[in-house]
Amino acid sequence: MDTRARTCVLGGEEVPLRPKEFDLLSVLAAHAGTAVSREDLMAQVWDENWFGPTKTLDVTLASLRRRLAQTAARTEPRADPPNISTLRGFGYRLETDRLETDRG
Repeated sequence: MDTRARTCVLGGEEVPLRPKEFDLLSVLAAHAGTAVSREDLMAQVWDENWFGPTKTLDVTLASLRRRLAQTAARTEPRADPPNISTLRGFGYRLETDRLETDRG
């Protein structure tokens, strides 16, 4: 990830991410290997004044995972997408294996 250019490259191909998907991945990458609560993700990606349902987070994360997997499937040789683990009842964690980030 290049946070300054707001790009994410996987297997040599840029992943087409929507703004909230990029923001979500950026927060998870900044805390790679660490559990991030749903509340913290909502506050950092949408802001602490968001009054909508947290289902928004689930939908955005599902879309992010799908885009990463689709891009990985198009690369040759096939790249492995980053693994975002669901921590039931708490939040999510971006696993640190195969992760390269430029936090600018």
